[in-house]
Amino acid sequence: MPGSFRPRENVVVPNRLAIRRRAARPGAARAVKALVTLVLAALALTSGPLRSATAGESSYGYRFGVFPYLPVLTIDQVFGPMAVSLAEELERPVYLKTKSTFEKFADELAKQTYDIVLVHPFLYVEAAERYSYRPLVRVDKKLTAVIMIDAEQPWRGWHDLAGRVLALPPELSAVSELVKAVLTDAGLKPDVDVMLRHYGTKMSCLQAVVTGSADACAVPRLILSRVGLIAEMKLKVMAETTPISHLVIAVHSRVPEADRARLLANILSWPHTEQGKSILAAGAWPGFVVAHDDDYDGIRRDRSRRARTLDRLAQR
Repeated sequence: MPGSFRPRENVVVPNRLAIRRRAARPGAARAVKALVTLVLAALALTSGPLRSATAGESSYGYRFGVFPYLPVLTIDQVFGPMAVSLAEELERPVYLKTKSTFEKFADELAKQTYDIVLVHPFLYVEAAERYSYRPLVRVDKKLTAVIMIDAEQPWRGWHDLAGRVLALPPELSAVSELVKAVLTDAGLKPDVDVMLRHYGTKMSCLQAVVTGSADACAVPRLILSRVGLIAEMKLKVMAETTPISHLVIAVHSRVPEADRARLLANILSWPHTEQGKSILAAGAWPGFVVAHDDDYDGIRRDRSRRARTLDRLAQR
């Protein structure tokens, strides 16, 4: 039924689907593919099994939480194959999970619901310091945000945003965190000197500039790869944040060391296998490298400095 294929927060990916194609009749391949799709869709509406086994037992399934930086259905498409690859390596189920909002995902992170997570750097620091998550790999490039403005505006720097409305993605997104830090470092108090307005998607953020609801919009730099879209909207880059380490895959400390080693080896092998290349292409990632906790010390230092700066600004 069409109504069954609605956006969902909990997605289950079985660790293996063994299908034998015995007969070769016209349409057989399409029929099998349709059957698999229906099975996956039905499983996606369930919440996964209860954990009667412990993390070290082979019957135990891992929950893989992906923060909602993409629409839920897109997360299915991008991370479903990744979950399958991890499940095959571990020889146990991996259940792909997400939430409809950053706030709901952060709540689940605080409950330590997920065994494996893909999160942005700011969420990682929170997860590592408070919820016993350990870094595994990170995307092999830097993460920055750019400020997009109307192509005809003469503004050139952060101080040109004073007294204006800046559109942002959701409040707990990496872009919002990056931009608020830069504004504070520039001596501009968020929501006082620059009015912040959060939008549900990157597209609605950009549209706010086009329609005049906002003066500028902050988005990840990768949006610039959609050159045709930016040109059509008649926008340009005004400023860019300082680069930081990118998205990270981390595991909870309850995951056995042997499984962590297998996960690491599997992910690092992706650039060298057809399955892995397909996974990387789906996410538009160049690849992953080993992540270390101190890769994110810059974020910790910036947060401390930002807190001190906000105290000074509050005394103005």
